[in-house]
Amino acid sequence: ASPARAVSASPTPEAPVAPASTTPSPVAAPLNRNVIGRVLAVSGAQVTVGLSPAATATDAAKATVGKFLGILSNSSVIVGMITENAERPVRDQDSACRAVARLDLVGEIRTKGPAGVAYFQRGVTEYPIIGEPAMLMTDRELRVIYGGDTKQTPVGVLQQDHSIHAQIDVANLVSKHFAVLGTTGVGKSNGVTILLQKILEEQPELRIFLIDPHNEYGRCFGDKSQVLTPRNLRLPFCLFNF
Repeated sequence: ASPARAVSASPTPEAPVAPASTTPSPVAAPLNRNVIGRVLAVSGAQVTVGLSPAATATDAAKATVGKFLGILSNSSVIVGMITENAERPVRDQDSACRAVARLDLVGEIRTKGPAGVAYFQRGVTEYPIIGEPAMLMTDRELRVIYGGDTKQTPVGVLQQDHSIHAQIDVANLVSKHFAVLGTTGVGKSNGVTILLQKILEEQPELRIFLIDPHNEYGRCFGDKSQVLTPRNLRLPFCLFNF
C-alpha cells in the first residue's frame, strides 16, 4: 500500500474562434522589422523555415529550440514552436540561408472587430505558403497568446519571457483529462504540486485522490490532505475474503 491524497491540475489558454480577417493582423507591422527567415516546406502541422544570418546575430534574436516563431500570412500570424535546428544541406546553402528550423504549428493570431483587436486561437485554418516571412515572437505577441484573461489563475511564468504569467483555467482543467509530461529531472513533481495547490485554492471543496507510490507529496498540502499509509490504513472486515 502507498500514501494517498487529494489534488488536481490545469490547461492552456484558449480563445474564442472568430471569422478570418481580410486585413493583416496588427501584430504584423512590428514583426516585419525582425524577419529572420522564410518558409521552405510545409508538411501537415510541421513547417521548415530557412534561417537568415540575422537568426544567429544576437542572443535575443537566436532562433533556438523552444522559442516561438510567427509566420506572417495574409489574414493572420501563424504561430509555431521550434522543435529542431539543423544545418541546411550544402547543395542548398546560400549566403542568405545556411540553416533551417523545424516548427510544430500551435495556432494563429487573428483580429476581430472594427478596432482590429488581436486574439489567439488554437489550430490553423490556413496553412502558410512557401516564401512567407517568419519572425521571432515579441513579448506583445506572447501576451496575446498566453495572457489577458482575469478569470485564469497564474501558476508561474513563461520560460521564453519571465515577465509573462503562465495561467490555467481551473474549472476547465478539472473537467477534462490532462497530463503532465517531461523527462526525468525537469520538475514534473514540483509542477503537479503547484497545480494541485492552485486548484485547491480555487476550489477548496474539491476532493482529490492522489496515488503516491514514491511518497513525494506527503508534506506538500499541509492540513488540506489526509495521508493514508500501511501504518494507518484500516479496512472493515466486509472487504476481506476468507
